[in-house]
Amino acid sequence: MTSATLRRFLRRVESMSISGTEGHWALIPPQLAKKLRPRVAHIADAYVTLLETSDSLRMNRVIGLGSLGQATERSIDEIIAFFRAARLRRFSILLCPGPQSEAITRWLRARGFQPGAGHALMARDGGEPIPRPPSSLRIERARRDDASTMVSILQRCFSIPASREAWSLAAANSPRYEHFLAYHGKKAVAVGSLRVEDDLGWLGGAATLTRWRRRGAQRGLIAARLRSAARQECDWVWVETAIEEPGRPGGSRRNMLAMGFEQVCEKPSWIWTLR
Repeated sequence: MTSATLRRFLRRVESMSISGTEGHWALIPPQLAKKLRPRVAHIADAYVTLLETSDSLRMNRVIGLGSLGQATERSIDEIIAFFRAARLRRFSILLCPGPQSEAITRWLRARGFQPGAGHALMARDGGEPIPRPPSSLRIERARRDDASTMVSILQRCFSIPASREAWSLAAANSPRYEHFLAYHGKKAVAVGSLRVEDDLGWLGGAATLTRWRRRGAQRGLIAARLRSAARQECDWVWVETAIEEPGRPGGSRRNMLAMGFEQVCEKPSWIWTLR
């Protein structure tokens, strides 16, 4: 990408990330919402999510801050006040690269934010040839009646609380996503999801049951989703994964690199903790 293309791409990725997160949180069933007490807010150009019953940094998170150049020190103070009002002890800001990132970093440090585990943004040209990785597993597009199977795999891999199962099922059934399953015989052992917005494709929701890892499940699922994205004329496909660090498992990153993805940038995470 040229520098101008990269800037446009990053803005569009943040916009897609915000719209996807908005859509996902809107799927919380009303009865479950009464128990979980979710809150969301737009503050400046950021999207803020809060779950009163959880201390998870993934649930209590800010994305998109500075993506449109609208961040100010006051907006950061508004974000802190938003979480304080809910009596939450911590939350995270996933900072996107952009013209305000250096200033925002200074503002965060001045307010006691500490660096956390960020994400690596990886992307792939949607028009490039798609490898066909060898695998003994069969890859199929998931059907509506596969929702509970997909949720079960995700719950087992990511320790998602059973209390959120109805939310997970709502997401699995949402037409916003296309899901794929990897099978060993008749047993579903891995899952991966795709969401397309205009000419961008996003890969997420990937998980493989422990016993069936290292058999090519995720590379097969990546290939299936790339082919679907190509059919939908996506110019670029992107994904966020853990930043490479010594001692941290890097299977997701290795799979993406093997399937033609390249790292575009790192997105640092900043954590605020009540003192």
